[in-house]
Amino acid sequence: MNSIAAPSRFLQVPASLLASVRTAVVGDREPMEAVTVLRQLGYELGEEVYASLQERVQRDFAGVSWAHLDPAEFWRAAATFFSDRGWGTLEFRDLHPAVGALELAGWVEAEAGGGPRGSHLSTGLFTALLERLAGGGMAVMEVPSGTPDRTRLLFGRGDVLGQVYEGIRTGQPVEAVLATL
Repeated sequence: MNSIAAPSRFLQVPASLLASVRTAVVGDREPMEAVTVLRQLGYELGEEVYASLQERVQRDFAGVSWAHLDPAEFWRAAATFFSDRGWGTLEFRDLHPAVGALELAGWVEAEAGGGPRGSHLSTGLFTALLERLAGGGMAVMEVPSGTPDRTRLLFGRGDVLGQVYEGIRTGQPVEAVLATL
């Protein structure tokens, strides 16, 4: 018996729900445990987002497979996808051959409050999405953006982002760390 996958479904809810979810997740947890739970929730959400984004790209670029889609076209489609759903503005930046960045402005999670500072749900979401796109082995981490109204997520292989993390942890700016890769 062949099964047909159900189309992706999204429920429109007030953005304030994110603050409520974050507050509920934090509860009595230690901050790092709450971050881990938020990332896991985002990762699970990323599976559904992947399916819906894939539908969107297939509709917008009929006949073009994901593997053959120009990265600039893909990121424009992704930006429209997230903007249309109220997440905010997404912009892709190619920082290094091994590291990309997602610049998020007016990002609803960053403005949500209700838990540890940061876009942990989005970090998990983009990890799942990028792993599916790349066939695995991707990691995403949030780094300082330099401005309070923007969120910056770096992505790449886990070992590469580990090197970036170590450099940042020792006080080096992201650009200086990338120059040493």
